[in-house]
Amino acid sequence: MQKLAILTLVLALAASKFVDTHASLAQIDSNPFGNVVLSAIKAHLQAQTPANEVNMLLNGVAAGLQQDQNDHDHAFELDTTTNNRIVEDLEKEILYHQNQISSNTQLRDDTIEALAVSEEDIRVTISDIATNEQTYAREEATRNQQHETFVAKVAAIDDVIDAIDDAAKLVQHLSLGASFVQVKSKYETVHKRLTDNTSHSQLLQPVVVALAELATHGVNQKALTKIAQLLSEIRQQLVQEKAVKTDVEDRQAAHWAEFSAHLSNEHTRLVERKAQLEVQIQEQKDTIEDAQSWIEFHTLELENSEERLAGQQAWYAVQSEIYETQTAERAAQNEIVDRLQEHISEKLSTTAQFISKRN
Repeated sequence: MQKLAILTLVLALAASKFVDTHASLAQIDSNPFGNVVLSAIKAHLQAQTPANEVNMLLNGVAAGLQQDQNDHDHAFELDTTTNNRIVEDLEKEILYHQNQISSNTQLRDDTIEALAVSEEDIRVTISDIATNEQTYAREEATRNQQHETFVAKVAAIDDVIDAIDDAAKLVQHLSLGASFVQVKSKYETVHKRLTDNTSHSQLLQPVVVALAELATHGVNQKALTKIAQLLSEIRQQLVQEKAVKTDVEDRQAAHWAEFSAHLSNEHTRLVERKAQLEVQIQEQKDTIEDAQSWIEFHTLELENSEERLAGQQAWYAVQSEIYETQTAERAAQNEIVDRLQEHISEKLSTTAQFISKRN
């Protein structure tokens, strides 16, 4: 509104060239600044000051207005320079915080995705460790059972071989001329061991029958030779059976040694992998937490910078409006001085008459 009033006054003063002097002076008098200047001129006229001194007064007023405008221009130029620097710095701050928010948001989101992968990896790894341990326990139990079975069967074979050897000694004694009565006690012991055996009863059956015939039909060299041959054959079969079982045991033991080493190595690898993933997961969680903290920090700083920028822009807008308003006011005041100088130069008596009649 104030700018509009000033502009109206300037236009009115320009148009006053085409109206009479009294009307023009009345317009000037209605303006506070014009009223003051007219009062000063009136004082000079009442003191009968020469016209040139009145012009000097007006020139002094015009010079003062120009100096004020120059000072105001300089101050506004400094304000503008300072404002531009501050705005540039704040815009750089805003851009920096925006970039930090963007980069930390990207880091957080990427790390959240990576964390999901790591957590799935550790879940699979823990499951693999459990499977490895279950496999080891199962295979170890199987291997222990195999070894226990081998030991039991070899012990049974050794027991039968020992019985066969006792029977061979008995037959040898009889072949060398010992009577059945002399070895009867030994015979009964050997016969009972062979008869009671359950692991190789079918294999030992011919020997058991042959020895029984000795007790029934008496001792003869042919029967003893047959029994000795039979015992030798059975013993050879038992030795071969023991060798086969020993070979199987050795191969099973070697296989278990290799497989158990593989399982142990795999278990060590999985446990180390689990430990690495635990560290990695913690680091990823820390990264996410740090990134979120930085996002929150830079968001607050961004809001602060934006508020400061808005405040600075509002301040400069006010300063610009003040500058424009005061510049317009001085232009109007300069127009008043110019009109007064024109009236005094061209229509001094009419101007003096108007001024003298003022209150």
